[in-house]
Amino acid sequence: MSQPEFTEEIVSAKEAENNARRERLMRRSSNMANIMDPPPNFPPECCCIKPLIYHNIKLQIPVPYQRFMYTICGLYISLIGLILYNIVASTVVLIYGGSMMHFGLSWVYLVGLPGGWVVWYYNTYLVFTEASSVRRIAAIVGLLVGAVYDAWMAIGLTGFGGCGWVITIFSIHSTIPFIFLLVSAILWTLHAVTFFIMFFRFIKISSNIEQDRRNIYRDI
Repeated sequence: MSQPEFTEEIVSAKEAENNARRERLMRRSSNMANIMDPPPNFPPECCCIKPLIYHNIKLQIPVPYQRFMYTICGLYISLIGLILYNIVASTVVLIYGGSMMHFGLSWVYLVGLPGGWVVWYYNTYLVFTEASSVRRIAAIVGLLVGAVYDAWMAIGLTGFGGCGWVITIFSIHSTIPFIFLLVSAILWTLHAVTFFIMFFRFIKISSNIEQDRRNIYRDI
């Protein structure tokens, strides 16, 4: 009768030992993950907003592509400024008798702030950190959408919220709105031209990354 009790004690002790070992391994894995994965730093913590991802061009992007990525980052930051200035220009036009619809739609383009990040900037960023074919396709499509968005804003049809060349030409007889609109049209045009240049550069650069990845796998 003592033998089964002794066996049950051994089994229970072994299970407790295995559970303790499993917990130690889980803690160790968690600690290793915390060490290897840097803490999120973007977006900057403000009010109720907390960082969601880690973003560091200098540490995560390969050196040969850092200059390109800094340019893309500059395009995104300047896009923020352009969208805000577009609202200012639309406000000036409204004050001087412009369209209320044009003013209202200029606020809709604020969707370009998170949209630009999600659609083209972060996808492009991840191409250099993950070297994924799917991510490359997403980045190409996203950059094309961003370039078309810039072109649309540079055209600037009257009543559609964009302060580009068309509405500027129609406002030529009103000096103050014309000045604001002219600045906006020029800036959108410069941004669009730069964006298209970087779009075609990305296609070339990302194809080189894809080829390098294939060569690595072939060598293995």
